[in-house]
Amino acid sequence: MPAITPTAVLVVKDDPSMSSLAPRRLRHAGFVVHEAQSADEGIRLASDTWPDVVILDMLVDKGPATIVCERLRDSPETADLPILALAARDNVATRVGLLELGCDDCLAKPYEADELIARVHVLLRRRPDGRLVRRIGSLRVQLASGDAWIGARVLELTAGERAILSTLARAYPSVAHRAALDRLPWRAADDVSSNVTEVLVARLRQKLAAAGGGVEIRTVRRTGYRVLAADATRMDSQRAPSHLSR
Repeated sequence: MPAITPTAVLVVKDDPSMSSLAPRRLRHAGFVVHEAQSADEGIRLASDTWPDVVILDMLVDKGPATIVCERLRDSPETADLPILALAARDNVATRVGLLELGCDDCLAKPYEADELIARVHVLLRRRPDGRLVRRIGSLRVQLASGDAWIGARVLELTAGERAILSTLARAYPSVAHRAALDRLPWRAADDVSSNVTEVLVARLRQKLAAAGGGVEIRTVRRTGYRVLAADATRMDSQRAPSHLSR
């Protein structure tokens, strides 16, 4: 049976100075969250991080929201991404405007965290994502199940290892936060330990090293972990590795 893996959400804002509660509430619920501070960054991250849901925290009557929706819908890679808009006003004209932009749903501010999470779950149920695969160098990870390959070689992974690897792949090239990894709902009979996350990451490191291909997992102190391919690993070590450790 496929491992239960967390979903990734991209929150796009049009004003870097604007405070948004959505990312914090989503992380608390166990989602992997990516944040974009502009329309251009949101469009780029939608292609780079392959989120399961996009949340627009932008004014509907401003150009950037239109640009984001049009670009996401025009690209084959992101055309079917569910989009939830957070509306500053709760009226028919605003809701109609958001739907006509290409949004799948809208939620008016202020909103309750439970309703935000529930609406994200509804959008997820409408979108089968079993086909999504993340490629990181020679590593391929099937995001829904956590099944993985190095080249043509299948990695033999436990349920817990698949969940951890899927989370790292969803976050790539950014860091997967330790808090999100610790909340994964996958605990299997062979993964009982007081420090399960460290044990599973150590196992994954061994299996990736044994498979070859130059893919490894780095520890980001006080934050979490991230997976890197060979070229990125060399560039990372040349840049400033003081905050990273094996």
